[in-house]
Amino acid sequence: MATWFDGYVQANGINIHYHRTGNGNKPAILLLHGITDNGLCWSRVAHDLESDYDLIMTDARGHGRSDGVSTGFSLEILADDAAGVIRELGLQKPYLFGHSMGAITAAAVAARYPNLVRAALLEDPPFRDTAPPPTNKEQQAERARALLHFRELTREEKAAQARTANPNWVDEENIPWVDSKAEFDVEVFEHANFFAKPWREAIPQIELPVLLITGNPEQAIVTPEVAQEVAQTWKNCQVAQINGAGHSIHRDRYAEVMQVVRAFLKEH
Repeated sequence: MATWFDGYVQANGINIHYHRTGNGNKPAILLLHGITDNGLCWSRVAHDLESDYDLIMTDARGHGRSDGVSTGFSLEILADDAAGVIRELGLQKPYLFGHSMGAITAAAVAARYPNLVRAALLEDPPFRDTAPPPTNKEQQAERARALLHFRELTREEKAAQARTANPNWVDEENIPWVDSKAEFDVEVFEHANFFAKPWREAIPQIELPVLLITGNPEQAIVTPEVAQEVAQTWKNCQVAQINGAGHSIHRDRYAEVMQVVRAFLKEH
């Protein structure tokens, strides 16, 4: 990581922190993480791709070292944040690669700002057959308490828990995941009901090339039925179903995911 650098960009009215592997001489990929994570949770992917691409790993608002949620938090706002980063950093039609919250954000950017994006890679976005019931105040408080309890552990204890819970993850995945929880703004949980908005309403038809990465139907969010619907709705969508993976698909089955990712990037 010695050649990586980090900084802040003011976009959509807030300061957004990012790490970057290059200086614009290579095709850019904007990496968008999931809820409670941060940009460095993409470190393994960035190390793998940095010889051929310029990787920009942002901390979403309320995450990492970016500003919090005092000015709002919604899917539309997250998409506007990402579009602002693209403009302020002068990125020339980057690829978007997002996981979970970052994946639905990438889809929203592709839909709202198609002229800013080359293609999108969506890893298990919260596209459900039916929207889940809204999270109530008690559930939000319980999530916050669980995270605050986790923060009370030593870093070694946190890492041990992560290794036990995620035996297929290497430490280059586990350690950033652990560290990100110390920076996460628990107020985000109060706004997390945007996940309950039906994706069919939130994400209109997309014309750009899309790679939808799904895992095991029993563990991941996107079901085969939803994947088929997405592929039929969006004109230029490929689906890669990765066996043996849960929601964190690239962490669970890294080699298989990176094979399809590299093939898609090369094609587009």
